[in-house]
Amino acid sequence: MATRTENGRTRLLVQLSVEEGSNRIEVGLFKWPPVSVGGAVEVVYDPQDLSNVLMPDDVGTGRVALLLAIGSSLLLLFCVLAIVITFVTW
Repeated sequence: MATRTENGRTRLLVQLSVEEGSNRIEVGLFKWPPVSVGGAVEVVYDPQDLSNVLMPDDVGTGRVALLLAIGSSLLLLFCVLAIVITFVTW
């Protein structure tokens, strides 16, 4: 692994070793890199597309998507209730 600094931030050049061979990918812009040159770091990658690499902290937990789903479901329920109430009282 190597680093490259850009605007005071550091990108990590990570080498992935997979069955198909190896690939080098730049990861993140870190104010404080999680590892020094030559160290090992855990990454999450797409085996179908080795250019798609994230640090574990960058992987979403799905909480935002869950909140959006709940919010949109409640909004839909409110709209349906408003329509039903309008027709019942009309």
